[in-house]
Amino acid sequence: MGEFQWLLEKISELTWSSTVLDFNPSYKSHAELFCEHREDLTSEGFNNKTHYLIPFGIKKDQKNALPNVFFPMFETVSSYNSLIKNYASSGEAITLLQQRITEYYKYIYLPADIDFIEYTKIEGKTIQALLGQKLDTIVRAFIKREDVRTINSQLNEFLGSISEKLEVYEYRKPAQKQNLVNQSHLTEKVIEAFFESKVLNRKDGRERTPVGDLSSGEKRQALVDVAKAFLLANAAPSHQQIILAIDEPELSLHVSSCFGQFEKLREIAESRIQILITTHWYGFMPIISNGVAVYCPKNDQPPLLLDLRCFREDIKKLRSDTRGELPVELELKGINDLVQSIIASITTSAYKWIICEGSADRIYLSHYIKSPGLFIVPVSGSPAVKKIYNYLYLALEDARDDIKGKVFCLIDTDKKFESFDGKDSLAGIQIRRIKNDEDSFRTALLKTSDNNASPPTVIEDTLSPTSFISAIDSFRSHKLYGELIAQLPEKLTSENNEWPSGFALNLNFTDRRAMEHLFEADGFKVKFALRYTELDDPSKKPEWIREIEAFLATTKAKPPKPNKRTSEQANTKVVGSTIGCSVSQIGCLAYEYQNRGQIYFPIQWCTALWVHHHPSP
Repeated sequence: MGEFQWLLEKISELTWSSTVLDFNPSYKSHAELFCEHREDLTSEGFNNKTHYLIPFGIKKDQKNALPNVFFPMFETVSSYNSLIKNYASSGEAITLLQQRITEYYKYIYLPADIDFIEYTKIEGKTIQALLGQKLDTIVRAFIKREDVRTINSQLNEFLGSISEKLEVYEYRKPAQKQNLVNQSHLTEKVIEAFFESKVLNRKDGRERTPVGDLSSGEKRQALVDVAKAFLLANAAPSHQQIILAIDEPELSLHVSSCFGQFEKLREIAESRIQILITTHWYGFMPIISNGVAVYCPKNDQPPLLLDLRCFREDIKKLRSDTRGELPVELELKGINDLVQSIIASITTSAYKWIICEGSADRIYLSHYIKSPGLFIVPVSGSPAVKKIYNYLYLALEDARDDIKGKVFCLIDTDKKFESFDGKDSLAGIQIRRIKNDEDSFRTALLKTSDNNASPPTVIEDTLSPTSFISAIDSFRSHKLYGELIAQLPEKLTSENNEWPSGFALNLNFTDRRAMEHLFEADGFKVKFALRYTELDDPSKKPEWIREIEAFLATTKAKPPKPNKRTSEQANTKVVGSTIGCSVSQIGCLAYEYQNRGQIYFPIQWCTALWVHHHPSP
């Protein structure tokens, strides 16, 4: 910012230090949210010595007007007002700040009430933003400067010849300086003549259908298809974060088509592009397994943040915290949309699903099983797994020939195991439970109708003993779990590294109880699973994992192709979404969410905040 550095630092200082009482009372609820969010930033390691915190918003006074910069509710803080009004350079500084932000973030917004023909024009701003380059720059490169000079020279000669014939008259511009043709003139006319008549068409064999003639749902699909094609084909500059915001991508689509629409968005998000969506379709939650959702209740309850890696567990906790009041529709619609998503995906393509009990199970399964078109969804407990299996079986029993994909449902062998009649008559759907076999010292996948329930087996009992012991030892000095681990033997050993961990550690009754208490500790199961996958070699798979892979391997059609981008580019995999409000009404607070290595957009109120690193001393 150069000469305006002092102003930037002063604004940041005021933002870090402002309290709820500093704001106008009419903004009290928003001010409280801001201060709470600022505390979250501080807890993540951000502070006034390492980062600038700038309240920065843009608004349009009219639909087609250029956006203006403003400081939302901070304009009611007296110290802000005096700072901005008393310094004539503040306007120039704010303009420069806006330029810097737009260098770092490219924001592409597709509203719900979109004019599809205008938005899909090649010369339009949206398509050029998706392309990552301006059309006039491309056309200008074709027009050589020497050709422009030749055109001007010959036109002047022609005009001169006319003047000679007119003798005492000549064609001349009234101003002293006479206009010449330049690259901009030619570029503008070439774009107008060549591109203005071109409209987007959908190809179907030899037929072509203009996008304006498609149905509302097909137009919505076309919009996402175009965005995906351009964004995946054109890598963004390394310093720039692309943000694609879409209002209700499922609008006018049949429920069977919603899955494919959100699958496209997931692919875009896996290519170093930030996605923000608003939606009323709850089936996106199992599809987008690496992101966050903000649920906006209809009543006076505050927005609820859901981690999509374990959203069903979050919902279960929310219901417990609110004594069953919230969120009722999330759970009801979630299970319904999930089942419809699965059915649509496996009957139209060769997608594969593993439905498991919890988030830790998903972490282990994702560690060992890598396959294109595979979704691993934790649904919080064996009753939910069984319920989904029953729904799928009932829905597909008479349509078994239509099944192209696979669904594998996996449950533990609980202490209070109840037999469940999971039929195997549908080739593409299977349910099994894991159980350690005391005769063969291996983990078996049993049918749920099998009554053999001893010994009780959870997924942690089936792991590699050496990696299991290393993961446990890494927590011995942990401030929360260290005391529980101290109740275990000081040195855990494996009797046979070929046995599953439940057998290999050979714990006595007291030690087994201590181990159970450890894994029942708040948050330990997931933290342990993450540490285990860091230490374990995924190529050394347990036998029961290979059995699941063998079941999933046989499909009728090819899975979707992977992204064109390299794995190095695809290091940000996040989809932020909201339910019940517009992207255009949502402010974004962008910062690196260090615990997960992701770009995280909490979108709970309408103030946009810009967080940027201090320059190195």
